Order: sequence, then C-alpha cells, then structure tokens
Amino acid sequence: MPAFSQEEYRARTNRLRQQMAERGIDALLVLTESNMNWLTGYEGYSDSVPQLAIVCQDEEDPWLILREMDVLCCPVSSYLPESRILSYPERYMTSGQLAVWERIGDLVRERSKSSRIGVELSGKVLGVKGHAALSKSLGVSEFIDADGLVAALKAIKSPAELTYMEQAGKIVDRAMQVGRLAISVGARECDVGAAVNYALHTGTPEFPGWTSRTPITMPVGSPATAPHITWTDGSYKMGCQTNFELGAFRHRYCCALSRTVFLGEPTARSRHVHQACLDGFLAAFEAIRAGVKCSDVERAFRHEFGPRGVRKEARIGYSIGIDWVEGGANFQKGDETELQANMTFHLIIGIFEKTDGYIFSETVRVTDNGAKTLSNMSRDMLVNC
Repeated sequence: MPAFSQEEYRARTNRLRQQMAERGIDALLVLTESNMNWLTGYEGYSDSVPQLAIVCQDEEDPWLILREMDVLCCPVSSYLPESRILSYPERYMTSGQLAVWERIGDLVRERSKSSRIGVELSGKVLGVKGHAALSKSLGVSEFIDADGLVAALKAIKSPAELTYMEQAGKIVDRAMQVGRLAISVGARECDVGAAVNYALHTGTPEFPGWTSRTPITMPVGSPATAPHITWTDGSYKMGCQTNFELGAFRHRYCCALSRTVFLGEPTARSRHVHQACLDGFLAAFEAIRAGVKCSDVERAFRHEFGPRGVRKEARIGYSIGIDWVEGGANFQKGDETELQANMTFHLIIGIFEKTDGYIFSETVRVTDNGAKTLSNMSRDMLVNC
C-alpha cells in the first residue's frame, strides 16, 4: 500500500503545479525515480529503463509511463488508479531506447498538446540520444529545464515524512552499535558488514528496516582514509580504524549516521582529529535554525575547525530524504539557501586525506529554535580494546 495518504500525494502535486505555473510549464516530465516516488508512491527500483511521471497543469493527478512488466508494481505501492498508469510493450526493450523514447513521446503528446514542456534534463536514463528522440517525437525543439524543481519541494518534510525518518534514526543507531560491537581482532570485515546490513534490514521490534540502493561504507585502515568504499577480504588487526557511514531506510526515507571506531588505543593525532571534527560539528549544529543560510552554517564550522590544523575541503552537509541524497541545498560556501523549518540535512564531517582519516555525522532536522538530531548515538570517541 502507498506510504502516505492520497491527500498528501495530491498536496505535493498541487504545490508542484504552482511552481510549474511560475516557470511557464504546462506539462512536466519527471524522470528521477525518487521524484516519481515522492509524487505517486511508485516503488519499482526500475530506473535502469526509460520511465517517467507526467504532471499536467490542468489535472489533479499525475500519469505514470512505465515498462510493461513494471506496471505490476503500482497496485502495491502507488495511490494512482489503474487508468493513470501507462506502459510501453516489452518488445521495445529489444529494439533500442530510441524507439522507447519515441513511444513515450507519443503517450505524452496524447495527454498534453502544449509545447511548453518541462523536463528533468539530468534524468538518469534520458541521455543525449534519448533527448533527441523524445524531442523529435513531441515536435519540441527545446524543453524547459526543470532540474531541481521537485527537489526544492522535497526539502521541507511533512509530519508523516519526519515520522519515517525518525523511525529510520532508531534503526541506524542500532545498526551502528551492532557494527561497533562486531569489531574485534580476527573478525572478518565481511562479517562486520553482514551484521550491520542485517540490523539495517531487520530494523527494530516496532518497525522493519528497508532496502538501500547504496552499499554501506566502512573503509578499514591505519588510518582509514578512503571514502565511499566497503569492506575487503581482510580480517581485523589491532591498531586499525573503521569509518562507518550508514543509512537506515523507512519507505525509502533515509536517516544517515557516521562514526569512526578504533580497535586499540588511538594515536595522539587521531584524538586531535576527532576533537577537531566534533567541535566543528557542534559549532555547525548550533548555527542551524530557520532563517539562517546554508553558508552561515558552513562559516560557523570553519570558524571553529579552521585553526585546528586539519585539512577539509568538501561540503559539510546536504539535504537528505528519499533515497538518501536529495540533490538540494548544501552546507558549503556560496550556498545562500535559507533554511526553513522541517528541512532535513546530513551534517557530515568527513576527513579523507593521505595521513588523516575520520568521519562523524548525524541527520538533523531544522526547527525555528535550532537543530534537532535524529540520532541518540554517543558522540564520544569510540574505542574497542
């Protein structure tokens, strides 16, 4: 069944149509699957093939255009009636994607005659050739660039969305504890990863976990300096560290959490890096509230962290929600996005240098009075002896 009420989905579409009107868009082609999910509830994990949602200015509900077999996912996930689900035959899967996009163009044209069509031009499966085929089929020489239109609306979470993220926060806290306790001399890295994955999927007695399209991140080393990699074939030895970056999910809504775990006594440098990251994190956390800008949060972090002699060039946070990264605002220099209540961010302090490696993060919610963390995980240095 859909994760939200029909009223909530329609409220989202109504807000989107208002934004479309301001941009002069009569019909919007939504190609990003997480955005399709936000609008319709569709759960297909099928964005390896052409698919989209159509939002028309004069219609209450969107349309979905899917591969024929994926239509069967709709009754168990989307609020849309069968009459709003369109498909192209399976034979198109062997005739090349150009033919698919031409057929999709036919289906779009039957629902909207306007030439003022907005498209998420960075959609994963469109590509240059697909863009040309779709443009030709619709008889439109130039689409209106609609990248970021849905992402901006997704940034502010409803009470129901926040509930799912808070539940995911309880799951990820548990998974982090499981991962930490699984680390010992001789333990295989893959077994630690398996324990974490099991905890993320089983969830808690109150609510189950959810799948992720992204493998857990847990580089192991002395120090661990590489980002975005998972375990190796190795086993744990005294003196190494593990940088866990985990995300728990409830109905695709993510709560992320990162911690570094040391096996054995950390070096003096590791303790210094930990304290610098923690103090910088807390400075940024205290700066977060409705009305301030993303760049103000980054500036507060730099003021505290900068003098510590630890290099960090990457952003310190980004909008988080469906499928983890939402593609919206970032806590970085130059991002003048004004924070609003019920925005959610992954506030992440990651150090990935040749000689320094460390990670510390929490998912936070913006309120009028400050930031609220969705984690209850200890902020102390984590050391297994």
